[in-house]
Amino acid sequence: MLSQTVRLSARAHVRTMAIKAASVKALVPELKAISEAVDKSGASTYSQVDALIKGNPAFAATIDKVKADNMAWVWAMLESKPAKPPVTVAVLGAGSEVGASVLFRIASGEMLGLDQPVNLVLAGANDAVTAELKGCGFPLLAGVSSGGVKGAKYVLALEGDASGADAGALVAVMSCAEATKVAKATKATVTAVTLHVELAAAKALADAAKVPAHEVSNVIAWGRGVADVSHATVGGKWALKVTEEPLPKVGPAPATLTADAVVAHMKALVFGSDGKWVSMGVPATGDYGMGEGFFYSVPVVCEPGEYKRVGGVTLTPAVAAMMENERVALA
Repeated sequence: MLSQTVRLSARAHVRTMAIKAASVKALVPELKAISEAVDKSGASTYSQVDALIKGNPAFAATIDKVKADNMAWVWAMLESKPAKPPVTVAVLGAGSEVGASVLFRIASGEMLGLDQPVNLVLAGANDAVTAELKGCGFPLLAGVSSGGVKGAKYVLALEGDASGADAGALVAVMSCAEATKVAKATKATVTAVTLHVELAAAKALADAAKVPAHEVSNVIAWGRGVADVSHATVGGKWALKVTEEPLPKVGPAPATLTADAVVAHMKALVFGSDGKWVSMGVPATGDYGMGEGFFYSVPVVCEPGEYKRVGGVTLTPAVAAMMENERVALA
């Protein structure tokens, strides 16, 4: 479940949402100008695009605004165009700070693709957030209503109980313990989001190495969400050359990073992960000596609609001991 701190911050966050639609309308022409400049320049790599933006004060100021307001999803919105029948996405805990951030990412097309319209069915949503969603003019937002998980193809249970999800639905919950409970009550495909731990550890590594976060790979979140960087690389180098701690302490993830993780988790399940490792709470199957009957976060590789556990990951004594502690806590 979401932390008490995140829930308490939701009210303050909602007050900022009142300007979201206006911010989007102001940003659209500025971002289109950047996009056109990138296309004209022929820039195709991260470093080339970064240099182009930093070389233009107006472009740099626009990107600073996007970062400050956590509105990177506007890029997706600009490129989106509905071309399929709408699908229903249920979001429980939509009124939390994480929930509000997730909603805009889904409506922009970041989660299900730039051509997939969505009907959002929300539990716990704030009226102001719902109004802002409608006011932004998302091309892919087919409808917004209140309700539960019945009839939804995709369920994001940030709070609340997703046990009533339909068979065949893809359900993401926020802890392995909750996933174990929900999976006993539904035939839906249930997974637990632990990617926020992976992303937080990856960001810390990237910051330490002074490289972009996308240059970090193979960070693992084990068990309930313990980061392990012993197999990670940073900018093409082993992470343990950047840090001597294979099990770095990762504090509570910011709401925006958690929202990124929730959306990326479901996106990987829907489209696949292109061979990349993704940390995910899934049913224990006896590998790594952990037994069965509960959910446990391991690295997986996703194909559209399914995941495959990554086997044969070597474990240092410290990592093995940590994993056993997590097994005892979850079993």
